[in-house]
Amino acid sequence: MEKEVKNISGKKRTMMMTVLLFGAFVALLAETFLNNALPSIMRSFGVSQSTAQWLTTAYLLVVGLMIPISAWIFESFSLKQNYLTMMGIFFVGSVICIFAPNFYVLLAGRIIEAIAAGGLMPFIQNVILMMFPPEKRGLAMGITGFVVGFGPAVGPTISGLILKYAQWQMLFVILSITSAIVAVLVLFTIQNITKAHLSSTDVVSFLESIIGFGLILYALSEIGNTGKITLTLTVVFVIGLVIIGLFCHRQLKMAEPLLDIRVFKNLKFDLFTLLSTLSNIAMVGIELVLPLYLQTTRGESALASGLVMMPGALIMIICNPVSGDLYDKLGIKKLSFFGFIMLLLGTLPMLAFNTQTSLVLISICYALRMIGISFTMMTTFTAGINEVSAEMTAHANAALSTVRQIGGSLGTALAMLVVTLGASGVAGSKAIRLENGYHLGFILILVFAIIGFVCSFAIPSAKKVQH
Repeated sequence: MEKEVKNISGKKRTMMMTVLLFGAFVALLAETFLNNALPSIMRSFGVSQSTAQWLTTAYLLVVGLMIPISAWIFESFSLKQNYLTMMGIFFVGSVICIFAPNFYVLLAGRIIEAIAAGGLMPFIQNVILMMFPPEKRGLAMGITGFVVGFGPAVGPTISGLILKYAQWQMLFVILSITSAIVAVLVLFTIQNITKAHLSSTDVVSFLESIIGFGLILYALSEIGNTGKITLTLTVVFVIGLVIIGLFCHRQLKMAEPLLDIRVFKNLKFDLFTLLSTLSNIAMVGIELVLPLYLQTTRGESALASGLVMMPGALIMIICNPVSGDLYDKLGIKKLSFFGFIMLLLGTLPMLAFNTQTSLVLISICYALRMIGISFTMMTTFTAGINEVSAEMTAHANAALSTVRQIGGSLGTALAMLVVTLGASGVAGSKAIRLENGYHLGFILILVFAIIGFVCSFAIPSAKKVQH
């Protein structure tokens, strides 16, 4: 495998990385592409906000549920075959969404998209980690981080501009076209640098991970939908936790686990996993909450919501490659401190947001948070991967990506749960109730940033982290 990697020319390596990241961008763009369109979809199908947000929450969850088998997929099939299959599945899901006659068919299409996206990101990260040695991974993963962050960040802005002139179905037309273009490029640019060796996968483990995390998210989302914590939902939540416990126990007993959670015996890896997960929650949480806040409490258009978020998305273009380069030079501790401080500075003013707050101030706060996320999410991810041995890289990538993605899914569900409970917990007009709900949502997002800042103190010095 190393021989195949070394034989790739610099031009070929750059071309492969470009096409890989283009596909990743399409899949990640889809994470938040619908956030600005949720009010329109609610009106089209007559569903509530809590129901409509499943289009985002379910996407994030299914992506997370697919990641545990990403190491098996990566090892069992050729690079080109993997990539083409995933882009094909994504294309099919997008086409289904275009012609969806009701909300549930639309949700099914989103889930099909997410099945592809869930295998796509860790797959792409594995290839990039393989193509670059540890001492050069910072910049490479910084560029990857630009795509990981920029895709979801720019989603609301692009969709806001599109929705100004077209219906929400056009969003899926664009996703279909771009995924088809990626598939064509794969045929001419991707070189097989891995040796496929098909191995059996543990179906029981896969089902345990899907059912366990699925029940937990369902319970949180239903509490948000109904505004009530019932005995049934509490039992569902507890059953989900028990099944996840059984999943973890099974992985530790297997010679070839679906997800090798033994990597979590490395406490430094655990710390970086937590920090990367908190960064992801900070990103996808606000990208769901803020467009809904702007449109439901202030009556702003989808276009206005997108424009408010555009400066933050543009800043990520600059900051992600810079943060990757600085990681190679300074180590992770200083970057993590700086990143979470920026998150705090951007989130604190949100506690005072009301219907009179300037859109410029909201945009500035969002941009500050994007700077923080740029300096924490992929840098902590890279630091975590660099803490494990080369033979454990694929499993460490899958484990860290799983926790980060499912953490993002649970984080968005929890944020919407807090918003719903906050809105139902006060008297007054709908606008007053919603404003109170989103105020509590911003407080929750602030808490995540505070936890990340405090945990940064536990990072060892740069010399100890870097190899």
